[in-house]
Amino acid sequence: DNTPTNSAKFPSNWELSAARAGLVARTFVKNYQIERERITIHGFAASRPVGDNSTAEGRALNRRVEIIITAD
Repeated sequence: DNTPTNSAKFPSNWELSAARAGLVARTFVKNYQIERERITIHGFAASRPVGDNSTAEGRALNRRVEIIITAD
């Protein structure tokens, strides 16, 4: 979502977005033995919203991780 964040751990929404994606990737590697070389992560922060950032429901929709599976 586009609500500003400014903490020591996540100084911007961009870093928070990338951290969320990284946690999901780490889970796939650790729990499902997916090879690290087969996973990439991207943090988009507020640049690709699917919900309306003026409502709590819309902001919740924008706090997401999308998983895209492609064939080799």
